[in-house]
Amino acid sequence: MMEILDGKSVAQEILDSISKEITDIKAQGRRIPQLDMILLGDDYGSVKYVGMKERTARQVGIEGKIHHLPADVNTLDVVNLVDSLNKNPEVDGFMIQLPLPVHINTNLVLESILPKKDVDGLTPTNLGKLFQKDRSSIPPATPLGIMKLLESYNIKLFGKNAVILGSSNIVGTPLAAMMLEKNATVTLCNSHTVDIQNISKLADILVSATGKPLLVKAEFLKKDCVVIDVGSNRHPETGALVGDVDWDNVQGIPSYITPVPGGVGPMTIACLMLNLMNCYKNE
Repeated sequence: MMEILDGKSVAQEILDSISKEITDIKAQGRRIPQLDMILLGDDYGSVKYVGMKERTARQVGIEGKIHHLPADVNTLDVVNLVDSLNKNPEVDGFMIQLPLPVHINTNLVLESILPKKDVDGLTPTNLGKLFQKDRSSIPPATPLGIMKLLESYNIKLFGKNAVILGSSNIVGTPLAAMMLEKNATVTLCNSHTVDIQNISKLADILVSATGKPLLVKAEFLKKDCVVIDVGSNRHPETGALVGDVDWDNVQGIPSYITPVPGGVGPMTIACLMLNLMNCYKNE
């Protein structure tokens, strides 16, 4: 029996508890948590994601501002804006919507973020702390969301084989660190991995974050594995929203699977808010 990992309902529980917390903060007359976002240009996906994050923040009572800069802005201007948010005591945390335009030095911009305000967990400091199992690290929201989702369904990582397809700094690499911390045996695959299908077949828990629509088929999976689909892609023929996993093809094989949409996506946004609340409390 294949059970759906319902990210939507778990995310809602997280958001409800944040909302209650902020109601208490207001009642005590304390300063409201603030999350700012930096958006460069008008990329359709980026504008949409920032809008979703802003709506969620508003719904739970988090304040904030979107700093919308033109696409042709230079790296120094972005770094100066980051610097002003670093220094602003009202801003508890802020994030920069990636990817940035190609002429911007993304590494330089990310390195200029104060680690304790880095709600996206993308600074080298936070990533390094994650690998050192340092509790003060801020993990990126998507891996945190995946860990919270597994936890809420009581899926244990201890001693399990976890295979992660995709080694980005936003999902795969930090998730590997978090799973190692829970004593899983982790294999992190990238686009040059040889024989990805047979490696995937060893997984008790398979996470796919490749951005390749319908890559993962039945022959990638062992019976009763747990499948986490981080993909958010357009179907090559129908244009419908699909994940990395070929949903129709894998029916009946996994014990648990995340749907697309409604799986990892809502968890990412909820965990961004969770990170912001932790930044607020650590002040």
